[in-house]
Amino acid sequence: MYIRLIRLKGNPDKVDEGLKLWTSGVLPALKKQDGFAGVTFLGNRETGQGLSATYWETEKAMKEAREHVMPEGLKVLGMTGGSIVEEDECEVAVLERFKPAKADVWIRLSSATTEAAHVADAISFVKTKVVPSVEKQPGARTAFCFVNRQTGRTFIGSAWDTQKDLQNSAAVATGLRDEAIKNFGLQGANFETFEVLFTEILATAATSR
Repeated sequence: MYIRLIRLKGNPDKVDEGLKLWTSGVLPALKKQDGFAGVTFLGNRETGQGLSATYWETEKAMKEAREHVMPEGLKVLGMTGGSIVEEDECEVAVLERFKPAKADVWIRLSSATTEAAHVADAISFVKTKVVPSVEKQPGARTAFCFVNRQTGRTFIGSAWDTQKDLQNSAAVATGLRDEAIKNFGLQGANFETFEVLFTEILATAATSR
């Protein structure tokens, strides 16, 4: 399973308008693509930051879909004054859903870059330490790790029932984060929280170990 992550910057006052335009324009285009396995759209209503995460059955499907979907995405951004900040293509290395995917929940996301030689160890760390630790916390929904093995770009995160659940798990998350930074030499680490504004996940992307 593969995932394309597109980081967006928009107007905080136009989050709902942008989401409506996205679901009416971009979402239908995504569903027409071969190998499409689901999508989650994240947003921060205070800053206007957003993240589009689309799942694909193969790397080939992910790459071929881009030219067919991107024009619709750029059209929506043009209508709301938004822009693309960066784009990443990753392997879904770990995806453990303790509860089904749904909107109106909260995401903690850490992104960083490590040496390609450390990627396999980072994945093992998520499987053996992060997933069990997250699963034990009240309100935990998902733990995941997305990686680009060539560049070392890594995304590690978790989903929570409520913002309070996310906040209450901060001490555990900080400990795991500090351990990962120390062990794998993570560079340019960025830590964010988002609300899940929309999600639709097909069976093929329900879980991936």
